[in-house]
Amino acid sequence: MQRETSNLESSVRERRRNLRRRDALEILLKARDGLIAEMAEEIRLRRDALVDSTGEQNVLGFEFQEIEDRYTARLQALNSILENLEYRRPRLAHRIETISTTSENLKKDLNELVSRFDQWDLVDVTVTQLSDSSLLALVSFTADDYGE
Repeated sequence: MQRETSNLESSVRERRRNLRRRDALEILLKARDGLIAEMAEEIRLRRDALVDSTGEQNVLGFEFQEIEDRYTARLQALNSILENLEYRRPRLAHRIETISTTSENLKKDLNELVSRFDQWDLVDVTVTQLSDSSLLALVSFTADDYGE
């Protein structure tokens, strides 16, 4: 009986945490939209200075630098906080690839395969000799999959 009560209390606490997280997300998303709208309006108002490629006031000049200084740090901070609030537990994805190769080409073929899957973590490589000149390599990868 006590175990059921603690499970229920834990579930209620988890739901409350999720609701607070969702409320905070909604507030910060509105704040970010407002900041982006403010930045867009400032860019629109300074259009002539930003697109003038002959003077020092173009995208490389003071006008752009001022907009960048005013908005980028705040947007990056907001995006970082939003990313943390939107935390979703990843699903672990696994992938096994095979390579039919020779001992002379094994290193080159493995390097090519690993570079194709550079976003994946290499877990294991097993090489088996099939004949005098051919090898079979089994290469295991894993990655966090957050879905969409």
